[in-house]
Amino acid sequence: MKTTKASIRNKTEAGSPLVIISHRGGYGIIETLIVIIVMGVLAVVVMSHYEKIAYEAKHTALKAELLNLRQAITLFKIMKGRFPKDLNELIDSNYIMPYQENPISKKYLEPHSLDERGNILDPYGMPYVYFPADGSVRSQKEGFEHF
Repeated sequence: MKTTKASIRNKTEAGSPLVIISHRGGYGIIETLIVIIVMGVLAVVVMSHYEKIAYEAKHTALKAELLNLRQAITLFKIMKGRFPKDLNELIDSNYIMPYQENPISKKYLEPHSLDERGNILDPYGMPYVYFPADGSVRSQKEGFEHF
């Protein structure tokens, strides 16, 4: 009687049929293909939801940043009596507010994402458009110009 890892062969009497018992280890091609297909479907579903959530997050961040920029411009106008020349003036300038015995000195705008020229970038990586004549600011991103 000879025993191997893959199969067991048993020879009995002469002329009797050969008995083979085989043990499969691991998965076959069909099972592997099914697993790959299921994983592919799950990946597509997850990616589509991720893109939607990422878009909504950028959309919300853009609204919040525009609100912060507009508030900083309004505060600058109240404190200095004029609109800033550019958005970088909001980052460079400080305001002083009286508070009890210790005045508070802060920047009008904390630094955001900046490009190599120092322009403030929106969540889509595009610089904001600022109009110093009326102090308005908007995004360059298509579809979000009127926020």
